[in-house]
Amino acid sequence: MARDSGARRIVVGVDGSAESVAALTWACREASLRAAEVHAVLALESACHQVASYAVPPPRQSGGSWGAAREALRRAVGEAARQFPGVSIRTEITEGLAARVLLDQAAGADMLVLGRNAHGQDPYRGTGPVIRVCLRAARCPVVTVGAAEPAGAPGAASRESAAAPGAAGRLPRRRELEASAAR
Repeated sequence: MARDSGARRIVVGVDGSAESVAALTWACREASLRAAEVHAVLALESACHQVASYAVPPPRQSGGSWGAAREALRRAVGEAARQFPGVSIRTEITEGLAARVLLDQAAGADMLVLGRNAHGQDPYRGTGPVIRVCLRAARCPVVTVGAAEPAGAPGAASRESAAAPGAAGRLPRRRELEASAAR
């Protein structure tokens, strides 16, 4: 897949969760500062990837997952576009394993942004398998963003962590940033 090397591009993994919406919002804010385009990607895993290879897959539902994916992506992008109307947001739904789809789409991108589940006070416990694979294998910087807490709650700012690309074989270097910048 050929990409225009002159265009700045931020790829965001979106699944409709609060964390992915926060990641998309963060990416749009960053894109407005960098004059970049946002590429929102939703990876739709087929049923064969959700069970063991030797297990009998459940009956396939007709078209429900694609419709739900389109709706989740539409809602997330609509919310981000209202906050950042000047940012170009391109959307794509691709069938495949989430980590592989995101890594393929992030090839040649300026950064990959992913939503991270927050587990208590430790901002690094929310790194699931997709984030871990992307942190190890991405050829661009990876930023993880937690869902914003309600205003006025203790630690109301979301936490973001960034890793350098190509950190395979060692834990990625992360630094915690307070997201107190104007949104």
